[in-house]
Amino acid sequence: MPQMGLEVSEATVLAVLITPGQQVAEGDPLLEMETDKATTELEAPRGGFIAGIEVAEGDVVAVGAVVAWIADTADERVGDGAAGVATAVALAVVNDSGATTPGLLPRAAPVARRAARALGVELTAIAGTGPRGRITLGDVEAAAAGGTATATPEPPFAQRMPASGGDLEPLTKPRRAIARRMTASQLIPQYQLQRDVDAAHLLAQKDASAAAAGGGARPGVNDLLMQAIAEMVVRHPALATAFVDDPEPALRRHAGLGVGLAVATDRGLVVPVVDDVHQIGLSEIAARRARLVAAARDGTLSLTQMSGATITLSNLGGFGVDRFAAMLNPGESAIVAVGRATDRVVPRGRGLAVVPILTVTITFDHRTVDGAVGGAALAELADLLEGRMTWRP
Repeated sequence: MPQMGLEVSEATVLAVLITPGQQVAEGDPLLEMETDKATTELEAPRGGFIAGIEVAEGDVVAVGAVVAWIADTADERVGDGAAGVATAVALAVVNDSGATTPGLLPRAAPVARRAARALGVELTAIAGTGPRGRITLGDVEAAAAGGTATATPEPPFAQRMPASGGDLEPLTKPRRAIARRMTASQLIPQYQLQRDVDAAHLLAQKDASAAAAGGGARPGVNDLLMQAIAEMVVRHPALATAFVDDPEPALRRHAGLGVGLAVATDRGLVVPVVDDVHQIGLSEIAARRARLVAAARDGTLSLTQMSGATITLSNLGGFGVDRFAAMLNPGESAIVAVGRATDRVVPRGRGLAVVPILTVTITFDHRTVDGAVGGAALAELADLLEGRMTWRP
């Protein structure tokens, strides 16, 4: 099994998608794997025939272990020249080619495979609507609703509740990862600064950017916030550092400027990263953000797409939250939390005015960002959002 990131040392086999003797093409999915961070598929590094399979569903596999063997001919077996599928490839989301190899399970997102097993839907009977025919979760749910499922409908929630409490529910790998990272976050000396921001300019820019988008991705509030946050980091470089303590306490400067976006999914919170936000325009930010959020909710984010954030944005405005403080992601010096924009009556000159107010709360790592620096950074962000930002379309 290949290396899947600095923090990943093992993965669980969720599904074996091949059988001995089966012919595969380069890029065909061999196994569905779950790590602490993501569920994804292991691709065939080259074409050939499956000469042997070393794992079964439910096995926990260490990085570097051989999980399967690929031979040049159907007659070869392990030891006769077959190559092990281990460190030769990188574990990532399947790169769909549109081709279908006889005997292989149809191309489907991991979350769609799980749903199909739960609903009793045959993937071979579904025409995928995803990129190049990939089966999505929506395709499976539509097939189940259309009568192709063999499982009985799920009972109402009240009937699914246990009759008595006290049972322990094991944590999934993603939930364990979230628990571990949040526990590590609590060990960081952190503080929060908060400010109410006049969001009139921000909302006007959102409308203008959406109108100018044409047929492309329509920038939303999060896209504008990410571009302004990146500009804040550029002007306050202390926010682009991270505290490290191995072997000696030091500050490490991030190589790029990626902005993470906290995304809620049915598997838990994930943070995909939009890279180089300080160098790209709103339309490109919107396009990348849309692809990453879709992959996050589809369960197909790669580890690379969740790595390298300099700073993170968490927006709970869509849930009706007015203001909140977010916990730091270890390895970052700041996280920006925003709620919804609400109309408030505020003094304007000698009178009163109704303006949309957005509350921005930034949590800082006190080991890297002192209070005065944090205050200046928050003031900078407020000024940018209230009219000083030169937006890059």
